[in-house]
Amino acid sequence: MFKDRKEVALKLVDKLIDLKDSNAVVVALPRGGVPLGVILAKKLNLDFDIFFVKKIPSPYNSEVAIGAISENGYVYLNKDAINMLNISNDYIKNKELEILQKIKEKRELYNKKRVSLNQKTVILVDDGIATGASVILAIEALKKEGAKKVIVAAPVAPLDVAKKLEKITRCEILIKDANFIAVGAYYQDFSQLSDNEVMNLLNSL
Repeated sequence: MFKDRKEVALKLVDKLIDLKDSNAVVVALPRGGVPLGVILAKKLNLDFDIFFVKKIPSPYNSEVAIGAISENGYVYLNKDAINMLNISNDYIKNKELEILQKIKEKRELYNKKRVSLNQKTVILVDDGIATGASVILAIEALKKEGAKKVIVAAPVAPLDVAKKLEKITRCEILIKDANFIAVGAYYQDFSQLSDNEVMNLLNSL
């Protein structure tokens, strides 16, 4: 179990020390990935950015994802779930537009301009991985933005998800658990970050 996100970040620094002072870019998934990403960027002396990937919720249960969308418009859909639940294309398209608008507003609130990823190695950071759908979509979307390589850095993931990610790219995942329940179970302090806390972290760079 980890004390908090800071402890996780310092452990990940050790795993990624080979990239110190390189032309790599640390890219964190907000909000939970930001504290880790800021520490990694400072300790490894790398550029830093954030990248939004949001779930597309089921119309019947907002906690259940039927897909995900990245801020640059790439979409992953769980077609089996969509067909099983008989979800309309209109619902999905409307949700995509709604989510992209919210992402745009959040990017403006955080006042964080994008860093060029062209031909860069990207260290993609999150504070935990559950299904892996958002991370897989982020890898694809960042490569389409020009990233040469994407390395996944996270404290924990289910064993089967970690194996899937490792087939795609280099991963530095501290715990790969066959009996994974939820990301929060691996932290003593897994308190959610406010927008103000995120902005303070971004302003500290």
